[in-house]
Amino acid sequence: MATTARSRNPGADTHLRDSLEQGYTLPAEWYTDPALFTRERARIFHKSWQYVGMAEQVAQPGDFFTCTLGDVPIVVTRDESGTLHAFINVCRHRGSELVLQPCGNRKTLQCHYHAWTYNLDGSLRSAPGMKDEPGFDKTQFPLHTAQIDTWGPFIFVNPDKNAPPLKTILGELPQLLEATGLRLGEIKRRVRRTYEIAANWKIVVDNYLECYHCPVAHPGFSSLIDVNNYTVTEYEYFSTQGGPKKEAGKHGKSELYNTGGEITDGFYAYLWPNFTLNLYPGPGNVSLNLFLPIELHKTLAIFDYCFVDEVTKQDEENFARFIDQVQEEDIVLCESVQRGLNSGFFDQGKLMLHHEKALRHFQRLVYRSLVA
Repeated sequence: MATTARSRNPGADTHLRDSLEQGYTLPAEWYTDPALFTRERARIFHKSWQYVGMAEQVAQPGDFFTCTLGDVPIVVTRDESGTLHAFINVCRHRGSELVLQPCGNRKTLQCHYHAWTYNLDGSLRSAPGMKDEPGFDKTQFPLHTAQIDTWGPFIFVNPDKNAPPLKTILGELPQLLEATGLRLGEIKRRVRRTYEIAANWKIVVDNYLECYHCPVAHPGFSSLIDVNNYTVTEYEYFSTQGGPKKEAGKHGKSELYNTGGEITDGFYAYLWPNFTLNLYPGPGNVSLNLFLPIELHKTLAIFDYCFVDEVTKQDEENFARFIDQVQEEDIVLCESVQRGLNSGFFDQGKLMLHHEKALRHFQRLVYRSLVA
């Protein structure tokens, strides 16, 4: 029988961990309680490696872009020597956000409030009036740093300077992706979609982590991928899903997009806490999903579609149309779940573990992060 946990103290119910093992879901209030959302920001998004963008966005010295990890503003720069940096995007003077633009190229980072100016390596270059302040030492006011690392073309940042390196979180994932035949170093981002979803970020991740709903909710996807031969594998900080291309699509062009190429199967990877990589049949068609918690019941979903050079403009448009349809179908599902959880008439659900074990894997990671 399912048990619940009171969100005022996530560890108060000693039976919740056991119920998760048995295939029960997190209680509804884990998706609806503001105190838990605050706890998640501190315990998950302040302390985890998170995908923030692609190396092509900061290809040249002086390039920068901004992003947010939970409620932590970040600016990523490439300095004059070519070194990548990640800084907390907060001026050391009065706490204003330092850089407001989403991206660009600069020789320095200057605060829009009082013009404190920083070099691209984070050191304070100058502050108006600093010569009038006896004892002012600009070396004492560099930008606060965050850890930064890359996997292929992907950039990851962690606000926690004491966190283990990225490779410990990635585990075998790079090798598993390489085994698919994808030329990871050759993909480039061509299309970006953003959606505001009226649902808690965990609902959006939950939805991604199972294809139990695919035959009912995603007829297009299910016409391409054989969901009856769909596999799910769990690792420590990530999980993978995959299915072969259906026989009808194995001979070149399908009705959806051009699936001819060296990638023959679907491969879908979730990396804790909020990043997914989706590889579809074809010469090199990749969609990246990033699920950002904006508010308790609001998630910003960023979808980047990446391709190898030989994918034509027409095939790009056909692929984007196909994935857009899947994403829009998922938004309807996620918002419906949020409304149901808000109703007060749902406590815990029971997973069908043959199909939904990756969802349980994610929920156990959430539980571990908030209770430990």
